[in-house]
Amino acid sequence: MPPSTDVMLRMHRQMLRIRQFEETVNRLFLEGRMPGTLHLYIGQEACAVGVCEALRAGDWTASTHRPHGHAIAKGVSLNAMMAELFGKATGCAGGYGGSMHTGDPEVGALTAIAIVGGNVPVATGMALGFKMQRTGQVIACFMGDGATNEGAFHEGVNMAAIWDLPVVFVCENNLYGASTPIEQVVKLERLADRARGYGIPGVTVDGMNVLAVYEAAQEAIERARAGGGPTFLECETYRFIGHSRSDTRGYRSREEEEAWKQRDPIPRLAADLRESGYATDADLQAMAEEVAQELEEAVRFAEESPAPAPEDCLRHVFGEKEGHHTNSRRPELVWCPSFSRTLTIAEALREAIREEMRRDERVFCLGEDIGIPGGFGGAFTVTLGLSEEFGHERILDTPISEAGIAGAAVGAALAGMRPIADVQYADFLFCAMDQLVNQAAKLRYMSGGKLAVPLVMRAPCGATTRAAQHSQSPESFFIHVPGLKVACPSTAYDAKGLLKTAIRCDDPVLFFEHKLLYGSKGMRAEKGALSPVGEVPLEDYTIPFGQAAIRREGTDVTIVAKLLMVYKALAAAEVLAEEGISCEVIDPRTLVPFDTQCVVESVRKTEHLVIVDECPRTGGWAGEVAAEIQEQAFGYLDAPIRRVTAPDTPVPFSPVMERYYVPDEDDIVRAVQEVLRWR
Repeated sequence: MPPSTDVMLRMHRQMLRIRQFEETVNRLFLEGRMPGTLHLYIGQEACAVGVCEALRAGDWTASTHRPHGHAIAKGVSLNAMMAELFGKATGCAGGYGGSMHTGDPEVGALTAIAIVGGNVPVATGMALGFKMQRTGQVIACFMGDGATNEGAFHEGVNMAAIWDLPVVFVCENNLYGASTPIEQVVKLERLADRARGYGIPGVTVDGMNVLAVYEAAQEAIERARAGGGPTFLECETYRFIGHSRSDTRGYRSREEEEAWKQRDPIPRLAADLRESGYATDADLQAMAEEVAQELEEAVRFAEESPAPAPEDCLRHVFGEKEGHHTNSRRPELVWCPSFSRTLTIAEALREAIREEMRRDERVFCLGEDIGIPGGFGGAFTVTLGLSEEFGHERILDTPISEAGIAGAAVGAALAGMRPIADVQYADFLFCAMDQLVNQAAKLRYMSGGKLAVPLVMRAPCGATTRAAQHSQSPESFFIHVPGLKVACPSTAYDAKGLLKTAIRCDDPVLFFEHKLLYGSKGMRAEKGALSPVGEVPLEDYTIPFGQAAIRREGTDVTIVAKLLMVYKALAAAEVLAEEGISCEVIDPRTLVPFDTQCVVESVRKTEHLVIVDECPRTGGWAGEVAAEIQEQAFGYLDAPIRRVTAPDTPVPFSPVMERYYVPDEDDIVRAVQEVLRWR
């Protein structure tokens, strides 16, 4: 439907606001008054304005490293935008995001994601959340032409297509990926033709004509809202300036630039307004002057606004109510309510998921092979039978797309859901690193605390004669990422209680489960698996993160171990007891947050520390614990701290070599004996 006079005038004003904002910040940057860097949107205004004008107030946008135009078009105030670029506390993200992460969830502008293509799976996940909650909302996902060459683009668009999600993928094809011409990296003449591969409409429009963009966006958005699924909307456009402030544009000819400037969308719409009698030259001049005054006020507001306190950099890593502090209460050796039955870890996990899905309709599972009739119930049967109770909408089988799964979980969490994602093997987390490390872990922080990402990523880990790419224990990679919580249960009681805590947590949680601890029976049981069947209460319970468990009390040496290594440490403690050596065995249960105080108090008593970990030695969790205890309890130590870890090699296949690779009871016994020789 053609736009009304009011809509045309509003779109003209919005394009002026974007253009003058970009010209103003460019000048301020060149004058040295503004920190950071800039990726300006000058020339592309019709794309953002045409699409956002077609959206409703409750709809959302997902943006890129060039986000100013999208944010302004969606309704972020110029004052808040300008203050953010100045790094001020009054900015739309409180100074945490800067130019490449502008946005404001309060107006439906998702904090921009500056990783090329990284916003595509997230937008898909938000659309999934909208569909599951039947909100009627739509999200427009903006990207440059370069993003269509990213694997995350393929995974995100494919998922959106197969699930008919309410998302419009808006490709602003400005002909260059930074400085590389599009014809060098794409064989197609029209990027919209890529949509055929996903079975969705692909539309190409003149991205320098805001009316054409608006009409195409209207159609795509209404199709999405009506349940017709996504559309790929290619807007052929041009940026009049360089990729970033350091770009001198030597790769483009003056003739090419001049030809595109003749198609400038702002004077083009102004001409339409004059010819239609909707506005006079005086009207348009007055509008430009009003916008200029608005920009002057925005600059004044930004420069006069206070900077954040330096120590504010420590805020918004985790949810305020969750905190990230070591639990100050000394944990009990065992906490035993009136138990009534025993469960394996796999059964305890399944029960936790079932109870949480019954308790909260926002909780759902997604992953590979988790709900297929007659299938596995996940790689290790944890979700077996859940689809029969909750249906395939809430036990959602996905393509083999780890980045897509993680990104969809991030987006669904942002949309208000509580996803539990499953990637079958922890090794596959590396395929999803961008979504976990750059999106899940950082969106709360980059938004100045306005966003929360409450998701759980379940990850089976540990060596089980599957060789180097299906046997890793990658927990140490993720404790290095601020914003991620990491849980490692070793008992059925802990598995259920910690998983319930993770699901209810407002932060992203990586939940590592050792493959040899699920149980020794069942169709997917591992050869050599233990059967740590444990008592689990019928009543609802959770276990606080950051509270370790003392699995065995002792007086001579402290052994800290996680997952499978807890059982190796307990076995070693039995052997050492026969020699008169009393070992205290501590299971941290969560690595982030880590209960440092529990270990320090134990070391004060025993004066000796051994740390056992299946991860490789260099850069591992054991080394981090050793450093922390060295700093906090050096005066109590009577000997050097010892680490018992896997060697710095990939995990071997041969059972003989794997047994050598994985720390065992004998390794722990020797380490304790060596430490105690210092007495």
